[in-house]
Amino acid sequence: MKKAICAVLAAVLCLCALSACSRGSGVSVNGAEISKGIYLYFTDEAKKENPDADEAALKTAVNQMISEYVAVNSIYADRGLSLSADAKMELTQTVNSLWRLFGTYYTELGVTKQDLNNVEANKQYRDALIVDYYAPDGDEPIAEETLKTYFNQNYIAFKNITGFLTTVDNDGNAVPLSDAEKTALTTSFTNIANAVNGGSSIEEQANALDNTIVNTETVVISKADTRYPAEFFTAVAAIPNGTAKAFTAGDYIFVVQREDITDEDRDLYSQYRTDCLKMLKGEAFEQVLAGWAKLYPVSE
Repeated sequence: MKKAICAVLAAVLCLCALSACSRGSGVSVNGAEISKGIYLYFTDEAKKENPDADEAALKTAVNQMISEYVAVNSIYADRGLSLSADAKMELTQTVNSLWRLFGTYYTELGVTKQDLNNVEANKQYRDALIVDYYAPDGDEPIAEETLKTYFNQNYIAFKNITGFLTTVDNDGNAVPLSDAEKTALTTSFTNIANAVNGGSSIEEQANALDNTIVNTETVVISKADTRYPAEFFTAVAAIPNGTAKAFTAGDYIFVVQREDITDEDRDLYSQYRTDCLKMLKGEAFEQVLAGWAKLYPVSE
């Protein structure tokens, strides 16, 4: 188990950081006032999760979110954890992207960019905590082989070309292709798959057709991924490694070249280890976090 590092001091420092941006929320945790922006952010999140909640239910939900937020920040510091340089860069990129897209919305809400940075950092701290909690020397160690096996069985790696079985009519509505158009498109995609299997590559075939989306970089997804139609994972998992195949799923047609998810030289597993851990232990860790949150009750 990781050694605690100045628990009381770390908690005080974290709580002080929470109140550094602005005041006036009217709630505090263990005597430290929560910034107004953080309070407004979680109020907005609670409303999104349950738009029909009455005032009492909304207040309970917001307080729980704030308690967990403070618990994560405090215990993260208490355990002496820190973000890697890559994680810090990812945090900056995420916040900048969110602010570019939703900055006006957050500003009108009363949430500053620093508030948003604190919330997004908190999410990374959660990931760091679950890794620490289930580490070989953690509170409840999980075998590395268990995670690797889960990754190998529940993730796929591939490159692909995506086409559309719909088009847009004069009124801007999506309508299915005609049978003749579907047949022609299927033939074209089958020819591309055959070319790839004959020694070509997805990269070389990228410009073979118009109105397609091409992924020439390796894509890795899990069974739970929602970016592709539900039947996509099963179809790709049935393709032998290194082989390409054309198939339809939902309103799309694909050429997919499957890659070996277990390739030790590429070590894709290490990039998705935390994701696997969250999939396997996420619900259990939420219960752990809920227990921690009870130590940080919100008061008026």
